[in-house]
Amino acid sequence: MQWVWHHPQVSVVLSGMSTLQQVLENIGYANRSGAARLSGDELKLVHKIRAEYQRLVPVPCTNCKYCLPCPNSVEIAAIFEHYNNANIYDNLRAPRFHYGNLSSDSRADNCVECFECEEKCPQGISIVESLKAAHALLALES
Repeated sequence: MQWVWHHPQVSVVLSGMSTLQQVLENIGYANRSGAARLSGDELKLVHKIRAEYQRLVPVPCTNCKYCLPCPNSVEIAAIFEHYNNANIYDNLRAPRFHYGNLSSDSRADNCVECFECEEKCPQGISIVESLKAAHALLALES
């Protein structure tokens, strides 16, 4: 939250809270925050973490689901979550299991390359090509 508050163009930070303790913590963060309050070392650390995350994540999907619904029922956001997790954790077991549990008509190989999803994607992701890569990695027959 400190990083979000650091930006001068941000005037309000909304965070999900479900307990009074979380409300009090958020008030504390807000009281200690403000524009340009992070140190140079803190900003370097944020940049380093961001670069490492981007290196590990093949598809920069934010799970906004603007690409959905797919006219062919492909579960694009879920597939990208499984694909990214396989890469982040360098472990195929759970992502392949979850991908395999998707209904067969919602898996990546059901994409007919209509590109409707790419027109809607605010991240500019090459969804069709990324779905092919995800299926190649996650499908049990690969």
